[in-house]
Amino acid sequence: MIELKNITREVGGFLLNKVSFKIKKGSVVAFVGDNGAGKTTTIKAMFGELNLDSGSITIDGEDIFKNNNLRKVAFFPDSNNVPMELSLRDYVNYLCSVNGMSKKEIKNNSKEVFKMLGLEKFVNKRLGQLSAGWKKRAIMASILVRTPDYIILDEPTANVDVEAKLSFMNILHELRNIGVTILITSHILEELQEMANYLVLINEGQIVYESDFDNKKESIADIYKKFRLNKVDKEKILKELYQNEGASTNEFK
Repeated sequence: MIELKNITREVGGFLLNKVSFKIKKGSVVAFVGDNGAGKTTTIKAMFGELNLDSGSITIDGEDIFKNNNLRKVAFFPDSNNVPMELSLRDYVNYLCSVNGMSKKEIKNNSKEVFKMLGLEKFVNKRLGQLSAGWKKRAIMASILVRTPDYIILDEPTANVDVEAKLSFMNILHELRNIGVTILITSHILEELQEMANYLVLINEGQIVYESDFDNKKESIADIYKKFRLNKVDKEKILKELYQNEGASTNEFK
């Protein structure tokens, strides 16, 4: 289990304000919030890319940054944050090497993963030459070859076509079925709805909801609407706008 305990980062204001939640082994955590709510900032903290003012992050009770614990966790980044000049093969080999895998293990695992994802014909192509959908598969290949216990995904299906999205979601379902632990952020709530069994909501750098989630009986959208802090009465605003518009029009009659 990964546990975040009161992690806090303040720069002029709180980026993260005592953020605490658990990523239970074998769960699929839907991590939901608006743009700027703190999702990506929290993920950066989990990988040591953000200096915290206070708090801790542990995995199975140990500091996540000690004893190579981070090798148990893989991050699925935005496609724009991968080295476009590297070939697919070199990209995968590099990530596997820095994570302590042997050349033999990398070769054997890569062969199977490339075949499974249909990437054999692209192994010598630069990542920058691949379409958005194939880049996503390339990134997923770099993760699966390492067989991590935990996979953290930040908007993994953004900017891909329907076929690529369906293929990607199918892989996530298979990973869930074999017990791989997943945390995923997405603005497409329908994707999270069919996958998640644990829900965490973040708003303005604070966790506002955390609970087990039954995706057959509960709705992420309904829970999100209930616990969102910055509620705006859109109907009231629209009524006022249209009333004002009507008054303006009458002035010219």
